Amino acid sequence: MKIAGIILAGGKGTRINTHRVNKVTLPFLGRPLIKYGIELFKGVANPIIVVVGAFSHSVKDVLTEDKIIYAYQKKRLGTGHATAIGLKALKKNKLPDLVLVGYGDHMMFYKKETIKRLINLHKRKKAAVTILTTEYEDPNYLAWGRVIRDKKGNITDSIEQKDATEEQRKIKEINPNFNCFSYKFLNENINKIKRSPVSGEYYLPELIKIAIKQGKKVAGLKVPFTEVGIGINKLPELQLSQDIYQHKSF
Repeated sequence: MKIAGIILAGGKGTRINTHRVNKVTLPFLGRPLIKYGIELFKGVANPIIVVVGAFSHSVKDVLTEDKIIYAYQKKRLGTGHATAIGLKALKKNKLPDLVLVGYGDHMMFYKKETIKRLINLHKRKKAAVTILTTEYEDPNYLAWGRVIRDKKGNITDSIEQKDATEEQRKIKEINPNFNCFSYKFLNENINKIKRSPVSGEYYLPELIKIAIKQGKKVAGLKVPFTEVGIGINKLPELQLSQDIYQHKSF
């Protein structure tokens, strides 16, 4: 089975203010953040697409030793838009069966074994979309999307915190945004994502709702928070994330 990987690394990182370098190039325990994503995908996904945008030169500068296909996101319109850009670059190669999508500032904690479990679950469930999920006691602190399940425990949606109701914000199961898609489903539906009325962005997790409406299967692999960690949006989070990675208290 052919598996491709897309790493999203095009964001401007306004909140972190990294002074003309992309935040995925910041050192995390001595290595650029983006390197962890590349290493995670090596041996699992081929090809590896890196979607660049803001300060793209800085990303390319730290990945000179790696065989990467770059896709350029001229306008930063959210994760759904960025994935669509990556998908276009992917079409120039032999089309895969599955596509993994991860975020360049948030792939440090994942293990290859976890990703392989995600892929195996996806295949076993014959899913269109399979996501990693985790639980955190104070989900509002992390500001991640909430995983919505029905009474039978099936995933039906993932709501971004910006768009969530007060009741939904109380949900402790969160979506760290590491995804496995069937290529056919992703290719046919990526352009069906609608803009969020709140942020104006195209959210990749909207594909969960689209899959459910089409009667397709959505699966979730719940893992401990220690296998997920936090992404890097502000400079203090960079140090905090490194502390968590080194098994310090949080």
